[in-house]
Amino acid sequence: MKRILTLLLALVLCTSCAALPAEERAFAVVLAISGREGAWELHARIPTYQAGGGYATVAGAGDTLSHALAALDAAAPMPLHLGQLRLAVVAQETAASQDFADVLAWFGEQVDIRPGAVLCVTESDASALMEALKPAAGTRLSKALDALLEARIGQGVIPASALAEVLTAGERQSPVLAGLALEGEDIVLSGGWPVGADGRVAPALTAQETQLLTLMQGQWRQGTLTLPEGTLRLTGATAAVELSLPALDQASLRLTLQLADNPPDREALSQAIATACLTLLSRLSALGCDALGLARQAIPHMDDMAQWQALDWPGVCRRMAWSVSVGVEPAAT
Repeated sequence: MKRILTLLLALVLCTSCAALPAEERAFAVVLAISGREGAWELHARIPTYQAGGGYATVAGAGDTLSHALAALDAAAPMPLHLGQLRLAVVAQETAASQDFADVLAWFGEQVDIRPGAVLCVTESDASALMEALKPAAGTRLSKALDALLEARIGQGVIPASALAEVLTAGERQSPVLAGLALEGEDIVLSGGWPVGADGRVAPALTAQETQLLTLMQGQWRQGTLTLPEGTLRLTGATAAVELSLPALDQASLRLTLQLADNPPDREALSQAIATACLTLLSRLSALGCDALGLARQAIPHMDDMAQWQALDWPGVCRRMAWSVSVGVEPAAT
């Protein structure tokens, strides 16, 4: 009987949540956060629900993020909902400050937010960025952003920094967030913003560096890799990362790349890619940024969480000695 009552209560709660028709909510497609403790600003891009479609920007400000969200909701023509969010955007100045931890915690408290929304960092003005977010004629903004995100993640030039993954990674892996910018009238998704041991974003990675990172993470496996020496067409790639245990002082990365073409000097090419990867890994390690998730291998070998907390993992990352090897397999003949 108790179980039946529980199920009935859950059904009533779900029914009450769905009682408001979708057209009577303002579904934010993009949400931007800027400011600092005591002075927060939120901007949201929402459909106008008028004949012929269209989108509008609403804004709210407050001394806390919760107050700013309440002001944003009051500014919207209908109750605001985050269940269709595609981009969660944080201003670079905010993401590079001590307040960024509060922003991430606030995101984690939003029960209606879409977990697949991509967490981005931008240096562009929030108001101008929002106004530039317009879909092609006859296309929903949500659909247009889905296509753009899929394409850019598929090219490896931005990390797949879904909000849910960033919030649940904990100490197992340091996040690298997608870069978003307004260039002229164009919206550009490119590059990545690594989060250092201090919980703040460090200077951004270029699109080329982000490709290398997503390649090393095993996120990106196929497409055109851009290097200073030129471009390569990858038909496949595998990445294997190994941490020395129990010493925790060395880590190795092994990349195997399958190419669509036959390079004239595979050994020189392998060395060039290995050097580029090593340079990037050294830069991330200096930040205490565990972008490849070495902690996933280290934590199971701790006696308990107290030992893990006493370890000073960011310090371990900074002292980590990396070795990188790259195997290049030419196109089949």
